[in-house]
Amino acid sequence: MHFLTLDQLNNVQIAQYKQAIARAFPRVLSASSVIIRNWPKLEQYFPKQQHFLFSDQGELLGFINSLPFHYAGSLEDLPENGWDWMIVKGITDYENGNHPNYLGGLQVIVLKKHQGRGYSKIILSHAKKVLRNSSLSKLLIPIRPTKKHLFPSMSMEEYLLKQEQNKTYDPWIRTHLSGGAQIVKVCTDSMTIQGDVPFWEKLFDKKINSSGQHVLTGALAPIRIDLENNIGRYVEANIWVKYD
Repeated sequence: MHFLTLDQLNNVQIAQYKQAIARAFPRVLSASSVIIRNWPKLEQYFPKQQHFLFSDQGELLGFINSLPFHYAGSLEDLPENGWDWMIVKGITDYENGNHPNYLGGLQVIVLKKHQGRGYSKIILSHAKKVLRNSSLSKLLIPIRPTKKHLFPSMSMEEYLLKQEQNKTYDPWIRTHLSGGAQIVKVCTDSMTIQGDVPFWEKLFDKKINSSGQHVLTGALAPIRIDLENNIGRYVEANIWVKYD
């Protein structure tokens, strides 16, 4: 196994990467205006902060997307709009010439057919090594728990406390904790996606006939639809974690 950065990938490897992103998350996230506006800049500005794990046969196993950013406050005061804030902050810091002091992890993806083999831990260990070899102080990640979508009406604060057989219920939270991460806090408005009713009907692939909360497959929380005002809003909480 070996790691490559985005600027080292060939066209075949880039195709593997793009396909993996398209398959990894629910459709609702692909509709995020924050992602649509900023992802091309992430890859353009920070190619060496995108790290890809390949097998010896050249197959993509997983990767982490990250970016450096500047933050002067206390960790307890990290913004509630965690993921959306962090990607915008890193990009605007770069454009304004602000010197970064943190490394931000946007997502860690292991391709589905390779999950359960410990590759996420290898990728996180590599990210920590990148941190140690940089001038940045900490790795911060607004993590998206992998089983929260099974409990869309449960608050993230409540979900964080959920246990099974005397251990943290969510496997992704457990992976971070066992890898040395510390939970900072829940970021309640980490990702926000808003659109008119036709926008949401396209994502649901059906007609929406009532206002109120609607559950979309893969979403961590219900979408709130207001037919009278022709608006729907999805707000996803994540969990800030830190690695020293």
